[in-house]
Amino acid sequence: MDARQERGLMLAATKNIVKRNNDIWLVPSQSGPGNYAVNLAGKQPTCSCPDFELRNQNCKHIFAVTYAMKREEHSDGSTTVTETVTMTSVRKTYPQNWPAYNAAQTSEQDKFQELLHNLCAGVPQPVYQGRGRPSLPLSDAIFSAAFKVYSTMSARRFMSDLRQAHASGFISRVPHYNSIFNYLEDEGLTPILRDLITQSWYDHKYGRLREKADWVKARRMDRIIVNR
Repeated sequence: MDARQERGLMLAATKNIVKRNNDIWLVPSQSGPGNYAVNLAGKQPTCSCPDFELRNQNCKHIFAVTYAMKREEHSDGSTTVTETVTMTSVRKTYPQNWPAYNAAQTSEQDKFQELLHNLCAGVPQPVYQGRGRPSLPLSDAIFSAAFKVYSTMSARRFMSDLRQAHASGFISRVPHYNSIFNYLEDEGLTPILRDLITQSWYDHKYGRLREKADWVKARRMDRIIVNR
């Protein structure tokens, strides 16, 4: 099928091609208002469009009429003529697995905290050099900042979720909400966050990048870097 045939098929599928009489068909212009007359009388069809007048060969309008005149020959010799052709696309739909969907939605935050905790567990803790109470472990700081971004809540309102994370064993201490702001503004955390993104995509068991099904962790960590 050449380009003119393809355009003719598109015309037949999308435009209203009208049969004027036994030999004349009106085909709407594809690029503007108006119609072109296709005459089927004689040995060779003709069209009033500039393309046919220049080439004297079948144009897209003639092909459109050919497709519109879909003929079905019956055993008794009669002919059924379909004067217009309408093509519709059917979108395939699938039933929703609501139990699985509900389970995924209601457990997403729990799963995210578990995955984030596993990622942060590998963050090395710098050697403390100083007096007084040691600062918050670096893994807790990154967990708190990442979880705060994921929650989309204000730092003050987020503290309830952070206390619950502490109760669940995901962090060893609960930082002050002002400290979370400091973590998000600390440019020194950027290389660590990028390294965690790489780790989240890598499957250490099989020594390769994870399949698409395991994209959630990296996407969440990406959001942290973008929103810092």
